[in-house]
Amino acid sequence: MAIWPLTGQTLTCFPSVPEHVSLPFDSADDYLVTHIEALASSPNTSQVIPQRLILNDRHGALACAFPGSSWWSDSYCANVARQNNLESNQSAASRTALSWNQLSEPSNHSHSQSQYQQVLIRIPKQREQLQAQLQLIAHIAPEAQVLLAGMAKHIPVALLNWLETHSEHYQQYPIRRKARLIEISGLGGFSALKATTPGYQVNEFKLHAAPGVFCADRLDPGARAFIPFLPKHITGTLCDLGCGNGVLSLHLAKNNPDARIIATDDSELATIAARSNLAANQLAGEVRHGNVLSAVSEPLDWIVCNPPFHDGHKQLTNIATTMFQQSHKALTAQGVLQVIANRHLPYQGPLKKLFRSVKVVSADKKFVVFECRK
Repeated sequence: MAIWPLTGQTLTCFPSVPEHVSLPFDSADDYLVTHIEALASSPNTSQVIPQRLILNDRHGALACAFPGSSWWSDSYCANVARQNNLESNQSAASRTALSWNQLSEPSNHSHSQSQYQQVLIRIPKQREQLQAQLQLIAHIAPEAQVLLAGMAKHIPVALLNWLETHSEHYQQYPIRRKARLIEISGLGGFSALKATTPGYQVNEFKLHAAPGVFCADRLDPGARAFIPFLPKHITGTLCDLGCGNGVLSLHLAKNNPDARIIATDDSELATIAARSNLAANQLAGEVRHGNVLSAVSEPLDWIVCNPPFHDGHKQLTNIATTMFQQSHKALTAQGVLQVIANRHLPYQGPLKKLFRSVKVVSADKKFVVFECRK
């Protein structure tokens, strides 16, 4: 729990992490808030509060600073953080968080396409994901002022040039406390760009996913190394934990026709992709959106997991550790957890503390596959 000096609000991360690792706000959030406050105090600015849309707000800091805004984040955890922080600061948000379908298909909700006058974007890690978001804004709010913020070290000059090239209006503000702020409007140039809908084939399966989804445009090397060791011809309930675009789920469903397949991920776009890929390949499976196993109440007989070790630009192992802990609780007495990991990641110790047996079933210069029995 930390107090945001700029607003005096008490904010927390979800899942919680030590403050020396990550805070629920940073100087890029500060830059956005102070800039908007300066705009509002200008004598040439209308005193009517613009309708705002906030994208990629990781812990809900911007939602708390502007509680009447519409809001979207791909992350289930980000939405929980937003809700927790709004409640703890007694901010009654007048608008709920939007799903991607609600945001991308305005007919699904009550707001008109021209409702947003201002869009705040925390710049995502991948340019392709930012492009998809700007193309969406060009469609649903073509007249909006768009303010983009992030830490300067994560915003290359090539990205700035790309934004300037495709915007009718572009303004780059000075770097402040290592944060960068960019203002753009007139996004017709982004509409003209070819939509990025990556697709590829793995074995007999065709896969597609939106930009930003894990394994969206190519098969992850870890997943490629994992596939030969996935379970075959077993029954019971199998879970693909952190499913991404569903590439492991497809193999589980194909090779275990008598099993029940459940896939889950923190990313909303990942669950949309996994659900679509299972259907497109005519395979059965349930796909759920949640934090680790929060959306799964069934006892599990087998869990496969290719855990992430990045949260945005930060390299962390706490997400994987939580996955291991929750897997141990969810597995039946004879249950099995299979994990693939980069060789440099220190997963064997935490796994041995949880599981009776931890066996290395494959190892090479890059990856190791663990089979953990409860």
